[in-house]
Amino acid sequence: MNMTENARRRAGTYAAHTCRGAMLTLALAGAVMMSGCAEQPKVPQPQNAAGEVADLDVIPQNLAVFAREAGGGALLRSGAAAEKDMAKFRRRFFAPWGAVKPDRRTLQEFEAVLNRPSGRRGYAENLRPWSDAAWEQMRANAALHAVSGRGRPAVSVRAADLRLAPTVKPRFARVEGAGQGWPFDDFQQSSLHVGTPLMVYHASLDGAWLLVCSPMAWGWVDASSVAFVDEAFQKAWQDAPLGAVVKEDVSLRNGDAFLALADIGAVLPMEGAGTALVPVREVSGQAGIVRVAVAAGDMLAMPQPLTAQAVAAIGDRMMGGNYGWGGMYGNRDCSAMMRDLFAAFGIWLPRNSAAQARAGEFHSLEGMDAREKEKAILRGGEAFRTLLWLPGHIGLYVGEFRGAPVFFHDVWGVRSRLRDGREGRIILGRAVITGVRPGAERPDIDPEGLLVERMRGYTVIGG
Repeated sequence: MNMTENARRRAGTYAAHTCRGAMLTLALAGAVMMSGCAEQPKVPQPQNAAGEVADLDVIPQNLAVFAREAGGGALLRSGAAAEKDMAKFRRRFFAPWGAVKPDRRTLQEFEAVLNRPSGRRGYAENLRPWSDAAWEQMRANAALHAVSGRGRPAVSVRAADLRLAPTVKPRFARVEGAGQGWPFDDFQQSSLHVGTPLMVYHASLDGAWLLVCSPMAWGWVDASSVAFVDEAFQKAWQDAPLGAVVKEDVSLRNGDAFLALADIGAVLPMEGAGTALVPVREVSGQAGIVRVAVAAGDMLAMPQPLTAQAVAAIGDRMMGGNYGWGGMYGNRDCSAMMRDLFAAFGIWLPRNSAAQARAGEFHSLEGMDAREKEKAILRGGEAFRTLLWLPGHIGLYVGEFRGAPVFFHDVWGVRSRLRDGREGRIILGRAVITGVRPGAERPDIDPEGLLVERMRGYTVIGG
């Protein structure tokens, strides 16, 4: 993401049981250069410590710097590996259109979300417990008992949130302390780019929400952001070459008519260089196709050659972008940034960090102390195609700085200790480059909470 506010932008666990170099371098490099809920809640206490971490002042916040040391424009995978990656990407991307029958296990998981008993429903947007009346109304509107046995193929016509309940209202597990309050809305599942294939299984009673299977996960989606597709639409969408948006805030327009906004990671069919196929919702609710001219360098054919310089060019356009849990407010969290970063290269990554850590050749760091982990990463990690993983977080290893590994990640904060001994957060809240010990120099840091202490492994992706 760029440094601008993105609230107007795209608002959307790939699980097996759900829905079954050089041209890029030139194009991008040129563009870049030019709990007890029944209790009365207490007033929330500050959870973040003042200031930031030294890494952000010392380590260059520019991926191009590290790309030069990682081979620049040299290919990081073979042509055969690129074809294999792209074939997998297409299978995953279009998987929802083949998932005609709903997955009963997934339906039970969504029922469990809505069947939480009174007193365990968390806190609403006013930081007071969800009222039983509002919750029961939401559950009745979901009407999950009425889910039919067959889905209907569809497509997203704009960026949208993918929710665990049919509501825009949040659910926070608690209102004080670090880690489960703001901004971690438990109802936020993920987010969708424009043009994402979907299978619709159910509509809420008021018709405002649709329960869908997406390529990444199931969720409730605003009905106005979805259009149904017929066989002709599906064939046109699947037969065309795919392209990935590699710039933020790309306005897709048909003449003077605005259709949608697309960000890095959005995938659309292409009809020749510079022309994207964009879905629109017609009055009937069916999807139509509009051909849209896209500026050179804003969208590129997939898969692009995988080079450190090409990955850096896209990543530098995300640098400093605001953190967004589950894609909220049109921003990204750690796993969403990795997904979007590698889309142009035809590399499919699952929705969450734990699944992404198993998406390539995994190397365990279990049983090692912090220094041993750093040495293992420097020895075995391949810059710009290695993901560093710890439970709940993931980022891209980009090389070393002053003899220590550094990585690019979208991070909410690092653990600290407040004066009264409670756990806090040093809020970073954006996409940054740090070492694996950000904040280690601070007196209020929690030594056991350092990222390197919690790292479990790394995985090499891209063939």
